[in-house]
Amino acid sequence: MDSVLGLQVGSVVALNAAFAWLVGSWLARRWLVASGVSRTDAEALLRSGDIAAATLGVLGTGAMLWASAAVMGGVGLQEAKDVVWQMLTMTSIGRAGYISFFAITLVLVIRALRSTAVWREWTVLAGLGLFAFVRASMGHAGENGYWTLPFAAEVVHLTAMGAWTGLVAVSAWKAMDNGAGQPDLNRKAHYLESMSAAAVVAVVAVFATGLFNAWNRVGTVDNLFASSLYTTALLVKLCFVSVALVLGGYNKVFGLARARHSTPGLESVRVVLIVESVVLLAALVAAAVLTSQQPPAAM
Repeated sequence: MDSVLGLQVGSVVALNAAFAWLVGSWLARRWLVASGVSRTDAEALLRSGDIAAATLGVLGTGAMLWASAAVMGGVGLQEAKDVVWQMLTMTSIGRAGYISFFAITLVLVIRALRSTAVWREWTVLAGLGLFAFVRASMGHAGENGYWTLPFAAEVVHLTAMGAWTGLVAVSAWKAMDNGAGQPDLNRKAHYLESMSAAAVVAVVAVFATGLFNAWNRVGTVDNLFASSLYTTALLVKLCFVSVALVLGGYNKVFGLARARHSTPGLESVRVVLIVESVVLLAALVAAAVLTSQQPPAAM
């Protein structure tokens, strides 16, 4: 993998991971409060992770624009520095890039504020929505315009995949952290049930839009099993998503029931969530490779 492709894939992984965490955190705040956690405590629990994710998103956007300039100019990363400004001002990808930079920076600024005001949450949601819309326009789905079914499917797919991955990650690494004290099983169970219900909705949306995207971009079964980096990455992504689905299904069918009654059951759910979050991160890496390659149906 050359340096341009490496930066291109790495920046997209960073953007997808940052977006996923921020969407998951936004949802987790709602359910933590609904389960009995004060807004102040929920903010204290999630704030540092949000700032780190939004900072990663800002850096990832800058890296993505740098890599895009290199790809469009057919030059190396060193030479691409001279054409970044030209790309930003004269191309649709450049314009989408600085809009996404504005959106993720807005989220970073809002999350850095020490406030629990309701308006702040809606501003973050608007910023994340704008980010998802613009990110979709920069991929294969945006090539035929905004008002198309492939573009709408891509926006839903990005948002749903982000919600699923983010919910799992935030729950595993932050929201389910017991700290030094004894966990409140009823509160944790209430939160987990809300998280699980939302994850099911997100998974259905991921699979529905994912199948549509695969059909639209791969075209035929022969193309799917042809030897190309795009189809290989697609199949790898499907494998990781399938494993994550099995882990999530295990927690929903067996784990949640045990978590309601015992601390070891709750800890078991968290361990599965941690493993699932790592698997979903691997799926995001495969998805980033997909965006760097031309799909078979477009060739």
